[in-house]
Amino acid sequence: MAFELGETYSGYKFLDVSKRTKNGVEYRVQNTFAQRVEILRTLPETAQGDQEQAERFLREVRVRARLVHPNIVTLFNAVELGRQLAMTTELVEGISLAERLKLGPMIWREALNLFRQALAAAGFAHDQQVVHRDINPDNIVIAPGEILKLTNFGLAKMAASPKLTQVGAVLGNLKYISPEQVKGTGEADGRSDLYSLGAVLYEMLCGRPPFDSQSQFELMAAHVNEVPKPPSVWNSQIPAALDVVVLKSMAKDPAERYQTAQEFAEALAQVAQTGEPLPTAEAEPAMASVVAARASEARPQPAAGEAQRMVAGVPAFLAAVASPRISLSWFFFSGAAAACFLLFMVLWFSSK
Repeated sequence: MAFELGETYSGYKFLDVSKRTKNGVEYRVQNTFAQRVEILRTLPETAQGDQEQAERFLREVRVRARLVHPNIVTLFNAVELGRQLAMTTELVEGISLAERLKLGPMIWREALNLFRQALAAAGFAHDQQVVHRDINPDNIVIAPGEILKLTNFGLAKMAASPKLTQVGAVLGNLKYISPEQVKGTGEADGRSDLYSLGAVLYEMLCGRPPFDSQSQFELMAAHVNEVPKPPSVWNSQIPAALDVVVLKSMAKDPAERYQTAQEFAEALAQVAQTGEPLPTAEAEPAMASVVAARASEARPQPAAGEAQRMVAGVPAFLAAVASPRISLSWFFFSGAAAACFLLFMVLWFSSK
Protein backbone atom coordinates (compact mmCIF):
# COMPACT_ATOMS: atom_id res chain seq x y z
CA MET A 1 0.00 0.00 0.00
CA ALA A 2 1.36 3.44 -0.93
CA PHE A 3 0.59 6.24 1.49
CA GLU A 4 -0.52 9.51 -0.08
CA LEU A 5 1.05 12.65 1.33
CA GLY A 6 -1.54 14.93 2.89
CA GLU A 7 -3.84 12.00 3.70
CA THR A 8 -4.61 10.69 7.19
CA TYR A 9 -4.45 6.99 8.10
CA SER A 10 -5.54 5.76 11.54
CA GLY A 11 -4.81 9.10 13.15
CA TYR A 12 -1.53 9.83 11.31
CA LYS A 13 -1.44 12.58 8.71
CA PHE A 14 1.40 11.99 6.26
CA LEU A 15 3.35 15.23 5.76
CA ASP A 16 6.37 14.23 3.68
CA VAL A 17 9.02 11.56 3.16
CA SER A 18 11.90 11.96 5.61
CA LYS A 19 14.20 9.39 4.01
CA ARG A 20 14.39 5.99 2.39
CA THR A 21 16.75 3.34 3.72
CA LYS A 22 17.28 -0.40 3.35
CA ASN A 23 15.26 -0.76 6.57
CA GLY A 24 12.20 0.98 5.12
CA VAL A 25 10.63 4.31 4.30
CA GLU A 26 10.49 7.04 6.94
CA TYR A 27 7.69 9.61 6.84
CA ARG A 28 7.20 12.75 8.84
CA VAL A 29 3.66 12.47 10.19
CA GLN A 30 1.29 14.46 12.37
CA ASN A 31 -0.19 12.43 15.21
CA THR A 32 -3.66 13.96 15.13
CA PHE A 33 -4.57 12.65 18.58
CA ALA A 34 -1.41 13.74 20.42
CA GLN A 35 -0.97 16.84 18.20
CA ARG A 36 2.67 15.94 17.78
CA VAL A 37 4.96 15.54 14.75
CA GLU A 38 6.60 12.12 14.71
CA ILE A 39 8.61 9.84 12.43
CA LEU A 40 6.71 6.86 11.04
CA ARG A 41 8.67 4.01 9.47
CA THR A 42 7.24 1.11 7.51
CA LEU A 43 8.76 -2.01 6.06
CA PRO A 44 9.70 -1.54 2.40
CA GLU A 45 7.06 -2.91 0.02
CA THR A 46 9.49 -5.56 -1.23
CA ALA A 47 9.73 -6.98 2.30
CA GLN A 48 6.03 -7.11 3.14
CA GLY A 49 5.79 -10.83 2.37
CA ASP A 50 9.18 -11.70 3.85
CA GLN A 51 8.67 -13.49 7.17
CA GLU A 52 12.25 -12.91 8.35
CA GLN A 53 12.09 -9.19 7.54
CA ALA A 54 8.76 -8.90 9.34
CA GLU A 55 10.15 -10.71 12.39
CA ARG A 56 13.22 -8.48 12.39
CA PHE A 57 10.97 -5.40 12.27
CA LEU A 58 8.89 -6.66 15.19
CA ARG A 59 12.04 -7.50 17.12
CA GLU A 60 13.24 -3.92 16.68
CA VAL A 61 9.90 -2.71 18.06
CA ARG A 62 10.25 -4.94 21.12
CA VAL A 63 13.86 -3.85 21.64
CA ARG A 64 13.08 -0.15 21.38
CA ALA A 65 10.12 -0.48 23.72
CA ARG A 66 12.61 -1.35 26.49
CA LEU A 67 14.91 1.60 25.81
CA VAL A 68 13.56 4.76 27.39
CA HIS A 69 16.61 6.99 27.82
CA PRO A 70 17.38 10.67 27.08
CA ASN A 71 20.17 9.67 24.67
CA ILE A 72 18.12 7.11 22.71
CA VAL A 73 15.47 8.05 20.14
CA THR A 74 12.13 7.18 21.78
CA LEU A 75 9.65 4.67 20.36
CA PHE A 76 6.06 5.96 20.57
CA ASN A 77 3.90 3.28 19.00
CA ALA A 78 3.72 0.19 16.81
CA VAL A 79 0.73 0.00 14.49
CA GLU A 80 -0.61 -1.74 11.42
CA LEU A 81 -1.67 0.65 8.66
CA GLY A 82 -3.41 -0.85 5.68
CA ARG A 83 -1.96 -4.27 6.55
CA GLN A 84 1.55 -2.76 6.72
CA LEU A 85 3.69 -2.89 9.86
CA ALA A 86 4.76 0.55 11.05
CA MET A 87 6.39 2.14 14.06
CA THR A 88 6.39 5.76 15.17
CA THR A 89 9.32 7.36 16.95
CA GLU A 90 10.48 10.69 18.29
CA LEU A 91 11.32 13.31 15.66
CA VAL A 92 14.81 14.61 16.39
CA GLU A 93 15.64 17.88 14.68
CA GLY A 94 19.35 17.95 14.05
CA ILE A 95 22.11 16.43 11.95
CA SER A 96 23.76 13.05 12.02
CA LEU A 97 27.26 12.75 13.39
CA ALA A 98 28.30 11.61 9.91
CA GLU A 99 27.18 14.96 8.48
CA ARG A 100 29.04 16.82 11.23
CA LEU A 101 32.25 14.92 10.54
CA LYS A 102 32.22 16.00 6.90
CA LEU A 103 33.46 19.33 8.30
CA GLY A 104 36.56 17.65 9.75
CA PRO A 105 37.71 16.47 13.19
CA MET A 106 36.37 17.91 16.42
CA ILE A 107 38.30 19.58 19.22
CA TRP A 108 39.06 16.64 21.50
CA ARG A 109 37.29 18.04 24.56
CA GLU A 110 34.22 18.84 22.47
CA ALA A 111 34.32 15.30 21.09
CA LEU A 112 34.46 13.79 24.59
CA ASN A 113 31.51 15.90 25.77
CA LEU A 114 29.38 14.48 22.98
CA PHE A 115 30.79 10.99 23.10
CA ARG A 116 30.04 10.43 26.78
CA GLN A 117 26.34 10.64 25.81
CA ALA A 118 26.80 7.84 23.27
CA LEU A 119 28.41 5.75 26.01
CA ALA A 120 25.49 6.52 28.33
CA ALA A 121 23.03 5.34 25.65
CA ALA A 122 24.99 2.16 24.90
CA GLY A 123 25.51 1.42 28.59
CA PHE A 124 21.78 1.69 29.27
CA ALA A 125 21.01 -0.62 26.34
CA HIS A 126 23.54 -3.15 27.60
CA ASP A 127 21.95 -3.02 31.06
CA GLN A 128 18.71 -4.02 29.33
CA GLN A 129 20.55 -6.93 27.65
CA VAL A 130 20.40 -5.20 24.25
CA VAL A 131 23.38 -5.10 21.88
CA HIS A 132 23.05 -2.49 19.11
CA ARG A 133 25.46 -4.16 16.61
CA ASP A 134 25.44 -1.24 14.15
CA ILE A 135 26.89 1.79 15.96
CA ASN A 136 28.29 4.25 13.43
CA PRO A 137 28.11 8.02 12.78
CA ASP A 138 25.01 7.66 10.58
CA ASN A 139 23.09 6.19 13.52
CA ILE A 140 23.99 9.00 15.93
CA VAL A 141 22.05 12.28 15.78
CA ILE A 142 23.18 15.59 17.26
CA ALA A 143 20.13 17.57 18.39
CA PRO A 144 20.05 21.28 19.32
CA GLY A 145 21.82 21.98 22.60
CA GLU A 146 24.54 19.41 21.78
CA ILE A 147 22.25 16.56 22.82
CA LEU A 148 23.26 13.25 21.28
CA LYS A 149 20.76 10.53 20.40
CA LEU A 150 21.46 6.93 19.38
CA THR A 151 19.03 5.54 16.81
CA ASN A 152 18.40 2.74 14.29
CA PHE A 153 18.16 -0.47 16.28
CA GLY A 154 17.36 -2.52 13.17
CA LEU A 155 20.21 -4.95 13.87
CA ALA A 156 19.90 -4.83 17.66
CA LYS A 157 19.44 -8.05 19.56
CA MET A 158 18.32 -8.95 23.05
CA ALA A 159 20.18 -11.72 24.85
CA ALA A 160 17.14 -14.02 24.80
CA SER A 161 16.13 -13.34 21.19
CA PRO A 162 16.36 -16.16 18.63
CA LYS A 163 18.96 -15.87 15.89
CA LEU A 164 17.75 -14.39 12.61
CA THR A 165 21.15 -14.33 10.96
CA GLN A 166 23.12 -17.31 9.70
CA VAL A 167 26.46 -18.10 11.31
CA GLY A 168 29.21 -16.45 9.28
CA ALA A 169 27.07 -13.52 8.12
CA VAL A 170 28.61 -10.08 8.62
CA LEU A 171 26.36 -7.39 10.12
CA GLY A 172 27.01 -3.68 10.53
CA ASN A 173 28.94 -0.89 8.84
CA LEU A 174 32.33 -2.31 7.84
CA LYS A 175 34.24 0.83 8.84
CA TYR A 176 33.18 0.43 12.49
CA ILE A 177 32.51 -3.28 12.85
CA SER A 178 34.21 -5.32 15.58
CA PRO A 179 36.59 -8.21 14.83
CA GLU A 180 34.16 -10.74 16.28
CA GLN A 181 31.40 -9.45 14.00
CA VAL A 182 33.74 -9.84 11.03
CA LYS A 183 34.50 -13.43 12.01
CA GLY A 184 30.81 -14.13 12.59
CA THR A 185 31.66 -17.16 14.67
CA GLY A 186 29.82 -16.35 17.89
CA GLU A 187 27.54 -14.04 19.78
CA ALA A 188 28.67 -10.40 19.89
CA ASP A 189 28.08 -8.85 23.31
CA GLY A 190 28.25 -5.28 24.62
CA ARG A 191 32.02 -5.18 24.16
CA SER A 192 31.43 -5.37 20.42
CA ASP A 193 29.45 -2.12 20.65
CA LEU A 194 32.32 -0.60 22.66
CA TYR A 195 34.75 -1.44 19.83
CA SER A 196 32.42 0.29 17.35
CA LEU A 197 32.14 3.26 19.69
CA GLY A 198 35.93 3.41 19.88
CA ALA A 199 36.05 3.53 16.07
CA VAL A 200 33.48 6.35 16.08
CA LEU A 201 35.48 8.31 18.67
CA TYR A 202 38.59 7.79 16.54
CA GLU A 203 36.86 9.47 13.60
CA MET A 204 35.55 12.29 15.79
CA LEU A 205 39.13 13.01 16.86
CA CYS A 206 40.88 12.46 13.52
CA GLY A 207 38.31 13.28 10.86
CA ARG A 208 38.81 9.81 9.39
CA PRO A 209 37.94 6.27 10.49
CA PRO A 210 40.65 4.01 11.92
CA PHE A 211 40.72 1.93 8.72
CA ASP A 212 39.68 3.24 5.33
CA SER A 213 39.58 1.33 2.07
CA GLN A 214 37.29 0.88 -0.92
CA SER A 215 37.78 -2.86 -0.55
CA GLN A 216 35.38 -4.58 1.84
CA PHE A 217 37.81 -7.45 2.24
CA GLU A 218 40.65 -5.09 3.24
CA LEU A 219 38.42 -3.33 5.77
CA MET A 220 37.39 -6.59 7.40
CA ALA A 221 40.97 -7.89 7.42
CA ALA A 222 42.19 -4.66 9.03
CA HIS A 223 39.69 -4.90 11.88
CA VAL A 224 40.83 -8.45 12.57
CA ASN A 225 44.59 -8.06 12.11
CA GLU A 226 45.80 -4.43 12.18
CA VAL A 227 46.31 -2.04 15.08
CA PRO A 228 45.17 1.46 14.05
CA LYS A 229 47.61 4.33 14.26
CA PRO A 230 47.20 6.39 17.43
CA PRO A 231 44.78 9.29 16.81
CA SER A 232 47.52 11.81 17.61
CA VAL A 233 49.35 10.72 14.45
CA TRP A 234 46.55 12.43 12.50
CA ASN A 235 45.79 15.19 15.03
CA SER A 236 48.75 16.48 17.04
CA GLN A 237 46.44 18.27 19.52
CA ILE A 238 45.33 14.94 21.00
CA PRO A 239 47.10 13.98 24.27
CA ALA A 240 48.91 10.64 24.41
CA ALA A 241 46.64 9.57 27.26
CA LEU A 242 43.65 9.77 24.93
CA ASP A 243 45.53 7.66 22.38
CA VAL A 244 45.84 4.97 25.04
CA VAL A 245 42.12 4.98 25.82
CA VAL A 246 41.04 4.82 22.18
CA LEU A 247 43.44 2.00 21.30
CA LYS A 248 42.36 0.00 24.35
CA SER A 249 38.70 0.37 23.34
CA MET A 250 39.61 -1.14 19.96
CA ALA A 251 41.64 -4.11 21.18
CA LYS A 252 41.18 -7.17 18.97
CA ASP A 253 40.39 -9.43 21.92
CA PRO A 254 37.17 -8.37 23.70
CA ALA A 255 38.76 -9.37 27.02
CA GLU A 256 41.41 -6.66 26.52
CA ARG A 257 38.90 -3.84 25.90
CA TYR A 258 36.89 -1.90 28.43
CA GLN A 259 34.35 -4.37 29.74
CA THR A 260 31.53 -1.86 30.23
CA ALA A 261 30.50 1.52 28.89
CA GLN A 262 30.90 2.89 32.42
CA GLU A 263 34.53 1.76 32.55
CA PHE A 264 35.16 3.36 29.14
CA ALA A 265 33.50 6.60 30.33
CA GLU A 266 35.59 6.69 33.53
CA ALA A 267 38.81 6.34 31.52
CA LEU A 268 37.80 9.29 29.31
CA ALA A 269 36.81 11.36 32.34
CA GLN A 270 40.25 10.73 33.83
CA VAL A 271 41.93 12.00 30.65
CA ALA A 272 39.68 15.06 30.50
CA GLN A 273 40.39 15.89 34.15
CA THR A 274 44.11 15.14 34.49
CA GLY A 275 45.43 14.49 30.99
CA GLU A 276 46.64 11.06 32.14
CA PRO A 277 45.18 7.57 31.56
CA LEU A 278 43.93 5.46 34.44
CA PRO A 279 46.93 3.63 35.94
CA THR A 280 46.01 0.05 35.00
CA ALA A 281 48.23 -2.80 33.84
CA GLU A 282 45.85 -3.37 30.93
CA ALA A 283 46.70 0.07 29.54
CA GLU A 284 50.41 -0.72 29.20
CA PRO A 285 50.19 -2.53 25.81
CA ALA A 286 48.19 0.36 24.39
CA MET A 287 50.72 2.89 25.74
CA ALA A 288 53.56 0.85 24.19
CA SER A 289 51.75 0.96 20.84
CA VAL A 290 51.34 4.73 21.12
CA VAL A 291 55.03 5.29 21.95
CA ALA A 292 56.19 3.05 19.10
CA ALA A 293 53.85 4.65 16.59
CA ARG A 294 54.79 8.18 17.61
CA ALA A 295 58.49 7.33 17.38
CA SER A 296 57.97 5.87 13.93
CA GLU A 297 56.12 8.96 12.72
CA ALA A 298 58.72 11.31 14.22
CA ARG A 299 61.76 9.43 12.85
CA PRO A 300 63.54 11.66 10.26
CA GLN A 301 63.46 10.29 6.74
CA PRO A 302 66.68 10.14 4.65
CA ALA A 303 67.17 12.79 1.99
CA ALA A 304 66.08 11.81 -1.48
CA GLY A 305 69.15 13.12 -3.39
CA GLU A 306 70.39 10.94 -6.24
CA ALA A 307 73.98 10.74 -4.96
CA GLN A 308 72.78 9.66 -1.51
CA ARG A 309 70.63 6.90 -2.97
CA MET A 310 73.61 5.65 -4.99
CA VAL A 311 75.92 5.69 -1.97
CA ALA A 312 73.30 3.88 0.07
CA GLY A 313 73.23 1.18 -2.59
CA VAL A 314 76.94 0.29 -2.26
CA PRO A 315 76.65 -1.83 0.93
CA ALA A 316 73.76 -3.74 -0.61
CA PHE A 317 75.84 -4.38 -3.73
CA LEU A 318 78.81 -5.62 -1.71
CA ALA A 319 76.58 -7.85 0.38
CA ALA A 320 75.02 -9.26 -2.76
CA VAL A 321 78.43 -10.01 -4.30
CA ALA A 322 79.47 -11.82 -1.12
CA SER A 323 76.34 -13.97 -1.12
CA PRO A 324 76.87 -17.52 -2.46
CA ARG A 325 73.22 -17.61 -3.61
CA ILE A 326 73.43 -14.63 -5.96
CA SER A 327 72.18 -15.19 -9.49
CA LEU A 328 74.44 -14.50 -12.45
CA SER A 329 72.10 -11.87 -13.90
CA TRP A 330 71.99 -9.97 -10.64
CA PHE A 331 75.81 -10.08 -10.45
CA PHE A 332 76.26 -8.46 -13.83
CA PHE A 333 73.51 -5.92 -13.18
CA SER A 334 75.03 -4.94 -9.85
CA GLY A 335 78.50 -4.76 -11.38
CA ALA A 336 77.25 -2.35 -14.02
CA ALA A 337 75.64 -0.23 -11.34
CA ALA A 338 78.87 -0.13 -9.36
CA ALA A 339 80.84 0.88 -12.47
CA CYS A 340 78.42 3.74 -13.13
CA PHE A 341 78.79 4.84 -9.55
CA LEU A 342 82.63 4.85 -9.71
CA LEU A 343 82.53 6.79 -12.98
CA PHE A 344 80.15 9.32 -11.41
CA MET A 345 82.47 9.81 -8.44
CA VAL A 346 85.56 10.29 -10.67
CA LEU A 347 83.79 12.90 -12.77
CA TRP A 348 82.45 14.65 -9.69
CA PHE A 349 85.90 14.92 -8.05
CA SER A 350 87.47 15.99 -11.38
CA SER A 351 85.07 18.90 -11.57
CA LYS A 352 86.24 20.26 -8.19
